[in-house]
Amino acid sequence: MSALRVRRFEPADADRIRELHETAMRDVGAYVADVPDEDLETVTETYFESGGEFLVGEREGRIVAMGAFRPVDGTDFVAQVLPDLPESTVELTRMRVDPGYQRRGYGRRVATELERRARERGATQIVLDTRPTQTAARGLYETLGYEEAARERIEGFGEPFELVFYRKSILDGE
Repeated sequence: MSALRVRRFEPADADRIRELHETAMRDVGAYVADVPDEDLETVTETYFESGGEFLVGEREGRIVAMGAFRPVDGTDFVAQVLPDLPESTVELTRMRVDPGYQRRGYGRRVATELERRARERGATQIVLDTRPTQTAARGLYETLGYEEAARERIEGFGEPFELVFYRKSILDGE
C-alpha cells in the first residue's frame, strides 16, 4: 500500500470530488445522470453541520479516494427500507476510489477512518447502499463486516435499478 493521506474535505476540493464521483461511477456502469448530487454541492451543510464527516484520500497531492457519513433520520430513504435502525445510526456514502488507483487498499483506509470517527461521535451502527453490480465495493464492505440487510428496486430516474442495503454494528468491542 503506497502513501495515502486521509484528511477532511476542504471547500477547494469541491470540483475534484464531483469529478471523482462521476468518473468512479461511470467506470462501474452505475452513474445515473438524473440523480441529484446536491450533497456534493453542499458538503459543509450536508455533512459537517449535521454531525457527519467527509474525508478525502490524497496521493501525491491528488484526491484519489473519498467517503462520507451522516446521521440517519426518519425521512432518509434508508430509514424507510430499514425501519428498525437505532437513533445512533449513520449512513456511509460517497465511497469512491479513482479507477486508476483501485485495489491498493485506499477504499478500506477511508472506510475504516470513517468508522472510527463515527464511533467517536457516538454512532453504534452504519448502513449503506450500493448496486448489485458493484462487486468490488460489495466485496470491500463484506470484508469489513457489513451484512446485507435488504434489496430495493428504485424507479423514477430513467432505467429502474436495484440497491443492496448493508448494515454493521460499530459498538466498541464488536
